[in-house]
Amino acid sequence: MTSLTGRAWMLWSAGALVPLAGYFVLPAAFGWDVQTFLYCLISGSTAGALAVGIRRHRPRPASVWWLFAAGQVMYTGGDLMYYFASQDDASYPPLANVLYLAQYVLVAAALVRLTRRRTPQRNTAALVDTAILAVGAGVLWWVFLILPTVSAPGVDTLDRVAATAYPVMDLCVLTVAVRLMLNGGARQPAYQLLLAFLGLTLLGDTTYGLLTLSGSFADGGWADGIWLLSYVALGAAGLHPSMRHIADPAEPRSGSTPYRLLLLGSATAMAPAVLVVQTLRGEGQSDLVVVGASAVLFLLVLVRMAGLIAAQRRLAITDALTGLHTRRFLTEQLRLESERAARHGESFALLLIDVDHFKCVNDTYGHPAGDQVLVEVARRLRSACRGGDVVARFGGEEFAVLAGATGPDDLAGLAERIRTGMSREPVLVDGRTPVTVTISIGGTAAVPPHGVTADTLVTVADAALYTAKRAGRDRVVITDPAERPEPAVAASTPDDVAWLDQQIGAWAAVLGDAARRRPDAVPVPAGAVAGVCAAWAFMRADGDDGLNLPADRARAELRRCRGVQFPAHLVDEFLTLQAAGVIGAAGPGPLALTGDRWLPAAHG
Repeated sequence: MTSLTGRAWMLWSAGALVPLAGYFVLPAAFGWDVQTFLYCLISGSTAGALAVGIRRHRPRPASVWWLFAAGQVMYTGGDLMYYFASQDDASYPPLANVLYLAQYVLVAAALVRLTRRRTPQRNTAALVDTAILAVGAGVLWWVFLILPTVSAPGVDTLDRVAATAYPVMDLCVLTVAVRLMLNGGARQPAYQLLLAFLGLTLLGDTTYGLLTLSGSFADGGWADGIWLLSYVALGAAGLHPSMRHIADPAEPRSGSTPYRLLLLGSATAMAPAVLVVQTLRGEGQSDLVVVGASAVLFLLVLVRMAGLIAAQRRLAITDALTGLHTRRFLTEQLRLESERAARHGESFALLLIDVDHFKCVNDTYGHPAGDQVLVEVARRLRSACRGGDVVARFGGEEFAVLAGATGPDDLAGLAERIRTGMSREPVLVDGRTPVTVTISIGGTAAVPPHGVTADTLVTVADAALYTAKRAGRDRVVITDPAERPEPAVAASTPDDVAWLDQQIGAWAAVLGDAARRRPDAVPVPAGAVAGVCAAWAFMRADGDDGLNLPADRARAELRRCRGVQFPAHLVDEFLTLQAAGVIGAAGPGPLALTGDRWLPAAHG
């Protein structure tokens, strides 16, 4: 049964092609009644196919497909009304026109509903592009379809209104269809079949208009085949299983593909090209309309270019991961704020913020978890700062806050609010693992008459940040820029760092083996084992990346991370081995005790 449901759209298409072929073969032998019956059979059964598809596949929202089905019912009713009127040799029935036009309204409503479901967020670029294409198509419709019909002699007012209404409705449907296509999203088979229905319908209507103007249109001609194929495509779209997902939300497209640019360029050149053709043909009735359309297209192109420039600027000044401003933007704003503060005699301040032990987070939980931490840190920074503050990602796990009209006292309060707000709640990584995040903050404020350059402010704030890290992290240090401290120099050499990494690896091997032998052992990533060892080493070691903490303080810090940053049984096992002198001990162990500090032992 499931297989039959999945192939229903193919069976429908094959079955509908039989009366479609009969439409062109049988009338010669059986007359106009049979031809009308076959045409209405295909048109009406399309509405039935849509109803069956809705019942079987249950799309959300079903209203989109019910609108398409209602449109088919209206169109079939218009055909029947036209057929019965022609039997009495009556004039074209107005009610048939009402029913035909109702189909366009229902189809346009369905497309609007579908577009809003697929891309609920605002997409200004797609709106402007749609307007450009609609204006370009509108020029063609006006010059070659609408104007020749309404200006032809011997056409009464009602026929002029009808001749204008159909192209206008076609243009409305085209505009909504273009909007749907430009918004992007998954292109399911049902989506492709729906676009085929819309394209064939517009092609059939345009062909009908051109043939009518030339006096060569006849009922039952080849142009009817285009409409009939459009009905087959619509019925197949409604029966295809993918129709249930056609309204799923999707990310909007960037709008910078070569195909899209070529399409927009062609639409923009449409009005001038038509004006040239009209001039060569010696026809000037549409000159004002075409010139007006050219002006509108020019303005739309300007709007589109302004949007592209704004989008490029947003990309240039926005960090892709956190959504904060970039360092380049901060540097420019810092220069502007320095000049403004000097002119008006105001204070301004800078905070540099570093996420404590961020390397341990990456080593323990992986880089995706580290990215999650950075995103959450950025969010908490934005919520803690004031509306006029410039919050930026300074690089890696460092952030910066530029605060205008802020003195040292206000800056200290702002920094402390940021620090306490950051560690108030753990950050969930992988949606389930809580990680406590603390930050170190260094800041400085330029008080008038300051004469402090932007570069000096960054240097002073960076030195204050280093002081906060050396003092134990998770603290705020505010420095007077007049002091201008020299940048701190790392105590350890590259050889010391490489040696320390080797020792951490050796500790991790011992700890991992011991942890696996514990009765309460559970599988843990190798990064978690190394993370515990690295945390101990950096808390005890001296140097740029070391905290220089006493052993008791380091053990207390590890216990604080137990079950939060590191698995509990790993911390317990490490502290047991450390107390026994197996790892992290003096003598032949990885680190040698010197006074109250752990320093890299002699090596090499």
